[in-house]
Parts: sequence; C-alpha cells; structure tokens
Amino acid sequence: MNTIDRRESGVFFVDGPGGSGKTFLYRAIIAELRNKGHIVLVTASSGIAAALLPGGRTTHSRFKIPINAEPSSICNISKQSDLAKLIRQTTAIIWDEAPMANKESVQSLYRTLRDILTNDMPFGGKVMVMGGDFRQVLPVVSKGSKSQMISASIVKSHLWASTKILYLRQNMRSSNDPVFAEYLVHIGDGIEPTIHKDFVRIQTNMAISWEGETSLHKLIEEIFSNLQSHGWDASYMVERAILTPKNHDVQQLNDIIINKFLGQERNLVSFDEVEGDVNNLYQQEYLNSVSTGRLPPHVLKVKKGAPLMLLRNIDPKAGLCNGTRLLCRGTFQNMLDVEILTSYHCGRRAFLPRIKHKTTENSGLPFILIRK
Repeated sequence: MNTIDRRESGVFFVDGPGGSGKTFLYRAIIAELRNKGHIVLVTASSGIAAALLPGGRTTHSRFKIPINAEPSSICNISKQSDLAKLIRQTTAIIWDEAPMANKESVQSLYRTLRDILTNDMPFGGKVMVMGGDFRQVLPVVSKGSKSQMISASIVKSHLWASTKILYLRQNMRSSNDPVFAEYLVHIGDGIEPTIHKDFVRIQTNMAISWEGETSLHKLIEEIFSNLQSHGWDASYMVERAILTPKNHDVQQLNDIIINKFLGQERNLVSFDEVEGDVNNLYQQEYLNSVSTGRLPPHVLKVKKGAPLMLLRNIDPKAGLCNGTRLLCRGTFQNMLDVEILTSYHCGRRAFLPRIKHKTTENSGLPFILIRK
C-alpha cells in the first residue's frame, strides 16, 4: 500500500500455505484500492481460484497470454485496444496461484506491459502482486521430468531476483487443530519423516484400513453421513468431497454415491466422434469406452440434488469455470438446471447446455476425440 501511495512500482509475491489467508488479503487490498478510486485487475492461473475474487478472471483470458508461451512470446494486445487503455489506467495487478503458471507466461506479460506502457521498469512500472504456494501444483510439463518442471517455475525466471517476497505463516483455516496444521506444513516443506523414500505415514485417526469394497462404503458413510436426508442441502454438499488420483476410482465412487440419493436416476448419454474421421474408422463402442480425466463419462448419471463439477470455463464472469462445484436442481433433454455451490457466485442458478468437449494432443490418444 505504501508503494501505491507513493506512486512507485514494485513486484511482490505473497507466499503462504493453503489456508493462511491469501485470498482474504487480496480481497482486502482490492476493496481498499477500489474504495480509493483505483483500478485493480484481478486474475488467477486457474478459473476456480479466479472465481473466489471479486471481478476475477483467468490470467490467460484477461491478458491474452499465448497458451503455449515461448521465450520470445508476447500477449495478443494491441497498443490501440480498449484493453491497453484499461491497463494504462490500472494501478495494480493481482495474480493468484502464480506458481502454477509457466515462467514463460509471466515473462510474456512482463514484455507486453513494458511495450504498451513504454516503460522499462518491471511490468511497465505497475504494482504487481503475485501469490500462491510452491508446496502445491507446479507448472505442468507434459511427460516432463522433475528438473523440467522446476525449470518452468517462476523462481527460475530472471524476474524473481527483483521480486519482494512476503510470507503468511499462520494457518487460519486449521486454527482449531494446530497439530494437523503443523503436520500439513511439514509434508509441504519435505521435513515429515518418510517411509520408502516418498511415502508419509498418515495419522491413525485420519485413516480407514483397507478391507476391500466395504472400506469404500465406510469412507462414503464417513464423509456423506445421512446423505439421503441432505439431498437438496447446498451447505451440506459444499463442505464435503472425496478426492482420488485415479479416474477409475472416481467412476467407482460416483456410481456408489449416486445410488444413495433419493429420486429417479437420469442417464445422459454422449455422442462421440473422431475429428476428421470421414470414413468412420473407429467403432462407436470403442469411442464410448474412452475415459480421460478431462472428459465426462459416456454415460453421465445424474439425480436431482446430486453434486456436479464443471469441466470447462463456460462463463468465468458468472462463476461457471473449470472446477466449479454445482448442485443439480433439474434435468432436461439438452440442458441441466444447476446451483453454484462455491466462489463469489455461490447460490446463483444457471442452465448448462450440451457442449462439445475435445481431447488435447497430449491425451495419449492417436486421434482427437469429440464428445458431446
């Protein structure tokens, strides 16, 4: 704030573990600056993080950053555009979850702002506030080694040397359980004792011993207790989630949980095709069996009152972005009626149409699958 009041430039990074209050801090800064009449551009590397901030957008959509940025890339913003005019009037830029971004994306914005503002200061002299947690997801380098992922991180950028790092250390989210908060930080910092090199021992009170499929039912009952009496309860659903690293387990858990909801099940079936396959070389049965983490299943089972997760950025301004948690309020032939459970737009209703999803080139398939 002192840097802004003195009309100076500065690059800051707010470093803190999950739950230490980074989002709270950004919202306080945004409210203070906008109250004083300043313009603040609020962005995040992921849509789900952007939706937590007032006026938040993904950094790529806000600044037209190339998807696959290279060492010489610049953003697709002309000096005469309305966006360039907005940038000139902007006091500060906030970029949440910056450690997820490739350093080339950050450097593309750095070069673009210097060009638009005709200023050789870092980021064209604007106050830049980045933030995030290096204990979480680093830039994804497809099939890359550990060293390649580290090399793509912003700490390996030449900009890092001129960045002032500010630390948030106290876990506010787990303030009632300091032992668990400390345990999390120890894992993140790599100082928790490990077994067989990469495994940490889970505390006994946090684990359910594996005894086959009965353990899955025990886990579901532990997380979604009395589910049948909470089918339409948005506050109940938003406080619960089961995370698992494998798509097969996701499908298995979803099939078990959806059967526990009251009401009639609706099976929404996709239409699958291969891009450019005019000779129909691939059988429909095979295409229907393809399951990747970025696509919905061929048969999507839904019930009224069941939670859903959005897999695409449909309308980030309205809170509909990749990772948004929803509650199904109704089903139609080509549309779903949903309520947003998370983010700044919590409680808002929306209609989701049928849309086409495409696999990417690095999905491991020899073709591009289009699933509607």
